[in-house]
Amino acid sequence: MSRVRDEKLDLNGHIQRQLEETDRSWTEWEEQRQFAGRKEMQKVRITALRPITWISDETPAHRQIAVHIVGAIQSHLEGSPILDKHGKDISRTDYITSLAPGRYGVKVRSFYRGRWGIENQGFRSLSQTWDIDRPAGHSYAAVLARLVFVFLIYNAQHFFEKQSRHHPDYAEQLRQMRSYGPAIGLAGATIIAVTVSGFCCALSSRRMLELQKRRLLNLMQPGLAAGKPIQEVMRELDHT
Repeated sequence: MSRVRDEKLDLNGHIQRQLEETDRSWTEWEEQRQFAGRKEMQKVRITALRPITWISDETPAHRQIAVHIVGAIQSHLEGSPILDKHGKDISRTDYITSLAPGRYGVKVRSFYRGRWGIENQGFRSLSQTWDIDRPAGHSYAAVLARLVFVFLIYNAQHFFEKQSRHHPDYAEQLRQMRSYGPAIGLAGATIIAVTVSGFCCALSSRRMLELQKRRLLNLMQPGLAAGKPIQEVMRELDHT
């Protein structure tokens, strides 16, 4: 799914002729948009065109591909067109997709707007906060390790934020984490742990060390109480 951007494409002629049909069916609604830092309501008219055949030149057989076009016209609530900062009319948006658009193509527009949200909010956060586009090395293993690590900590953080809505102690931990800055997870100041039983918690490295010491003492005490040498107790821990 993409937008038709090049106004010089022959495809635009096919689109324009179908949009000008007098018996064409449209649907209309109002939605919120953000432009130049401002949020405002706009009116949207949308219609799904008849499939248009493209001929691919990537293979000797020149494979024919039927694509679907959805045309959307945005305007201010009083009906005036949407203009960019240079005064250019940007009221019309044409979407091209291999997906079935439905009667008017409403879902195609929603898919594209959702895609923009993923790109703008998801990838922007991953790149600017978690530096996902700056791997430690250029080998496949280095890039893959970076991706896996960032995705794990990114998802864990969002899971923890969701759980903090229902747990005051989680919310307090989250508040402390944010005081260190957005990239706290990569700085190593907080550890998000998921237990075998499915519980999730955020721990400082100092707290994690305390718990680990307590765990080791609990494991060692029975052997020491039985009179075993510390070396033997430690060997048993290695096989636990």
